Amino acid sequence: MRVLLVDDHELIWNGTRRLLEEVHRGIGAPDDALFFAAERDVAAACARPDRRFDLVLLDYHLPGLAGLQALQRMQQAFEGAAICMLSAESGSEHIRAVLEAGAAGFIPKSYGEADMAAALRLVLRRRVYVPAEFVLSEDVVRHREADEVRSEDLAGFLLGELSARQREVLALALQGLPNKSIGRRLDIAEGTVKVHLSMVYRALGVKNRVGAMCRVMQARAADALGG
Repeated sequence: MRVLLVDDHELIWNGTRRLLEEVHRGIGAPDDALFFAAERDVAAACARPDRRFDLVLLDYHLPGLAGLQALQRMQQAFEGAAICMLSAESGSEHIRAVLEAGAAGFIPKSYGEADMAAALRLVLRRRVYVPAEFVLSEDVVRHREADEVRSEDLAGFLLGELSARQREVLALALQGLPNKSIGRRLDIAEGTVKVHLSMVYRALGVKNRVGAMCRVMQARAADALGG
């Protein structure tokens, strides 16, 4: 696992690195499995000669390019990497915008050490982290349609009703990979990825990745997607 942190505050660097190392040891990963590097802004990160990272932790507020524009630039420069954003702002609309832009997770900087460690533990395992307060917020939780799969049955639905390829595509989409990267990873056309996702969203009764992400997390059904 190769990890890059992009943040302009040295205190955040040191604290996040310490937590990453503790979490890394706690999940029983090999000592040499984690490479951690830090940069102060997007320009410096994109100037790195070696961009082979599995996970990028990107601060929302950076000098120079910031916010959703920074996320987009990093997605282009570090194609294939999961990019998880950290932000001092944690309103529902803010989180929704970040996730809809393709981030592979959102971690509020207001978290205490225990919650931050739990979030990092999840993203180090290449799983998406979304704050529980967002997943359960009133504007996200939908009223269930009469014929919609119940939350307690969703894991079985994912395993029994979706094809193996659809589960693969959904799992990668929920990691924040763009359609083009998913296509390359699975050796299928980008258009085929879009077709798979459209069918999956329809099956889940959602409109987009954010809806699918919240649906799967509300049902605690992520394990059914493997990985």
